[in-house]
Amino acid sequence: MTSSENVALHIEIVQHNDITVFRPVGWVRLDNHHIIDERLKDLVDQGHRRFVVDLSMAHFVSSTSLGVLLFYRQSLEAKGGCLLLAAPSPAIWKMLSASGLARALETCATVEDALRKSKHAVGSGRLEPVET
Repeated sequence: MTSSENVALHIEIVQHNDITVFRPVGWVRLDNHHIIDERLKDLVDQGHRRFVVDLSMAHFVSSTSLGVLLFYRQSLEAKGGCLLLAAPSPAIWKMLSASGLARALETCATVEDALRKSKHAVGSGRLEPVET
């Protein structure tokens, strides 16, 4: 395996008003989870507070990387923000369930669902009632 195969990950960022869609593309493994950590840290330091992590283009997400996402979810909630996961593949959903993180990291079936929910998230991570 070459060093470029070790990284095999890049991050796409799309802004939807005040919500940042953070899309890892490729393999999110133990040897490159620092890319997720560094990019999220940069965005939080720039003032971003609401995130949807779009997993639709991730081929794999290690349990260590899921732990990084949990850290940022907790940190963002303490600052009045939120972090929701969206569109995991069946394999990633299985990893979330097996690691017990499915209960700790709110996950939506689609990015659109996560964007709707994140609009109503408040500082504690609770969702405000949606007026119909």
